[in-house]
Amino acid sequence: IVSAVSWVGLALAMSMFIGPAAAAAGEAGLRFMKSLLTNTRFGIAFPVASGLTMLMGILLYFTGDVNTSFSKTGQIVLGIGALFGIIAGIHGGAVTGRATTEYGKLLAKYPDNQPIPADGITELRNQAMKVASHVRLSFWLIVVALIGMASARYL
Repeated sequence: IVSAVSWVGLALAMSMFIGPAAAAAGEAGLRFMKSLLTNTRFGIAFPVASGLTMLMGILLYFTGDVNTSFSKTGQIVLGIGALFGIIAGIHGGAVTGRATTEYGKLLAKYPDNQPIPADGITELRNQAMKVASHVRLSFWLIVVALIGMASARYL
């Protein structure tokens, strides 16, 4: 549960607050994202949280008795939630993670104490928009998974 809450919280913070604020801040936002992605362990938090969540979900699925804990409708909703969780984990790792890594490498090309050239800002903004769209998609996949898995018990 802790890893799932971390995963949802990180995705929410990145897609709704950090990403838009960095984009609105212009070059200072690009510098902030560079610091966030290159000087902290923020980038490793997503794969750790999503991986632990999916691993624990798979273990619970195989060790628990779904037939006695959930109604038939609940089992279907739980399955849909689990499917969206797996899709979110795969999308986050294969697509969003790759785009974020590429963005971090682009940011690292520009020294902190020098202005970023206009063509560099354009390239960075394009990559930032790509990352933002992937982060939003991953976030909504996680939300569907969360709703499905949380509501299955009550159906």
